[in-house]
Amino acid sequence: MSISLNTPAGKEKVTIVEVAEEAGVSVSAVSRAFNPEASCSDNMRAKVMAAAQQLGYKPNRLARGIRAQSRLIGILMADFCNPAYLPILNDFTLTLQQAGYHSLLLNVGEDMDIREAMELVMEYQVDGLIVTSSTLSPELVEICHEQQTPVITFARHSRNNPVMAVCCDNVSGGNMAAETLSAAGYQNFAYISGVPGATTTLDRQRGFIGRLVELGHEQWQVVDGGAHSHEAGYQAACQLFNQDNPPDALFFSNDIMACGGMDAVRNEFGLRVPEDVGIMGFDDIQLAQNQAYNLTTIRQPFGDMVNTTVEKLLEGIKDNESRVEKTPVILPCELIVRGSVR
Repeated sequence: MSISLNTPAGKEKVTIVEVAEEAGVSVSAVSRAFNPEASCSDNMRAKVMAAAQQLGYKPNRLARGIRAQSRLIGILMADFCNPAYLPILNDFTLTLQQAGYHSLLLNVGEDMDIREAMELVMEYQVDGLIVTSSTLSPELVEICHEQQTPVITFARHSRNNPVMAVCCDNVSGGNMAAETLSAAGYQNFAYISGVPGATTTLDRQRGFIGRLVELGHEQWQVVDGGAHSHEAGYQAACQLFNQDNPPDALFFSNDIMACGGMDAVRNEFGLRVPEDVGIMGFDDIQLAQNQAYNLTTIRQPFGDMVNTTVEKLLEGIKDNESRVEKTPVILPCELIVRGSVR
């Protein structure tokens, strides 16, 4: 069984973060103040209660009780424009069910703020949290640690938060893309990034540009795509080919962007792939195998990544290791050669 939650329309609900800001204390302090079993001074509790009353905050009924296993694992997702994540979500729910857990899907998009996700994590007392979004809120990590809830990031790592992580070797994938395009004889390269600040985007860029420099290439550039979507890839390609010295090799942060870029190159500029322009992506989604794109790409081992993520998270639940910072588990990626590179 999986449960999907989103935010209902209407008046915005006061969150625990707003109470913490009003009281001038941490999120974990607010959590302790509302938990009769937690250690909290009378002065701190009074300050928090006053702030809560001022804002009209009503704590979730389950968040105030004594923690017990819920057999629920929260899955926080924000990248539903990326078709790679639908089969990944299916794999997660099936793998968790086989381990005796249910999944609680937290769709953090335009309709849900990360603060509301925190409220749901507290209310449903999830035993663990899997984060697939590009950013991980320090406040969310703090409240999970306060509740002794292990957190693990999937397909990315967090630079500033002490959480477990499972991802592929994105730097190595960037290296492979540079070597493949260079060996095919292309001379002018562009990397098109996805969501700004995402560790996946930055690591792939670092691997790609770093290897190009090592190979002696001087003509390269980076373009901010802004999102992991077909439209973002399409618009980025248009931007690149409207300039005076357009590239002849494009490496996109993911496959759906690469498909959008390929459509733009062909339809807007009448260029041939791979004769005039070489194009590569990252992920190896189903669409990349379609003959309309026949995309050369870097495959992430999503099945192994899902299994490892669940395994590590359940170990954290068993050992109560919510605060232990782990070295990221980095799995190898694979070059998949098709027809978009000559």
